[in-house]
Amino acid sequence: MGELLRAAFELYRRNVRLVLMVTVPIVIVVTGLTALGLGELGARVKPAPPLRDAYVDFGTSQLVMAPLIGAMLARLVLLRQRGEMVSATDLVADALEVFPAVLLVIVVWLAVSFLGFVSLIVPGVYIFVSWYFVVQAVVIDGDRGFAPVTRSARLVRGHWWQSAIMGVAFQLVALAPQAVIVYALTPVARSANSYAVVVLAAALANVVALPFLAVGATLYYLRLRDGAASAARV
Repeated sequence: MGELLRAAFELYRRNVRLVLMVTVPIVIVVTGLTALGLGELGARVKPAPPLRDAYVDFGTSQLVMAPLIGAMLARLVLLRQRGEMVSATDLVADALEVFPAVLLVIVVWLAVSFLGFVSLIVPGVYIFVSWYFVVQAVVIDGDRGFAPVTRSARLVRGHWWQSAIMGVAFQLVALAPQAVIVYALTPVARSANSYAVVVLAAALANVVALPFLAVGATLYYLRLRDGAASAARV
């Protein structure tokens, strides 16, 4: 776990300029359009946002922002592992090209995980972890349709607990800077009585966390993939 975290930090650090070049515009556009549509930019600070707004924010984050960033950085990690160079425009173009395939498997993954969770909880958690790497399967292995689901589940099989613990570790590491950003800007939002500051805090948190999570997931996926290939040759 420590080795993978260090590898993710190092890759993130070495490519931080390129990562920010492809990540920041996506976060700004998606967050800005969502906030504008919900009337958040001119709103005052509320004790809690309406449930409808929370659903919309979650949907745009999980169905647009995270998949696009995940697809771009999965491609970046793969090429960097091969020692190849790539431009920001190529990463964006490749991500937009595969986005329909990525969106399909993301919707399936989240929908089935949700149904499993609300029914018996355990199946939902199991599926959530087993199918977590569908974006990487689309981008790295070129799978389409429901094949990414099968590939992710096959690679995680026998490594479920390790995958779950690794995922929790990366989420906790990403949560630390997010908490700092929110903690620092919440008093500013209350003082200015402007919900736009809350939106800014959410955008900054996503800029910091989402790329790191995408890099970590891709590095772990490649290790699972290499391990399965080695086992098949034995």
